[in-house]
Amino acid sequence: MTLKIRDGHIYADNGEWLKKIDCPKAARLVDMQVVSDETFQCSLCDHVIHNTDFMSENDIVALLKGDPQACLKISILNPIFEVQT
Repeated sequence: MTLKIRDGHIYADNGEWLKKIDCPKAARLVDMQVVSDETFQCSLCDHVIHNTDFMSENDIVALLKGDPQACLKISILNPIFEVQT
């Protein structure tokens, strides 16, 4: 299974919409303080940011279904994600 990134949104493998990729603070990696390999703390808004490099597709889907406002750090080099144009 891969998660699709299309037009600034994340979709599950079955096409189900999961999340709009948007940060109202326009946070960058430099704005994040490492808490653990799996999480960061945003210095701009104090939210927890989940590092998807250490998550499975199922973990990401479960997180977003349980908390649609969850913040994610996404690398387009992560094979879990397929960027579509």
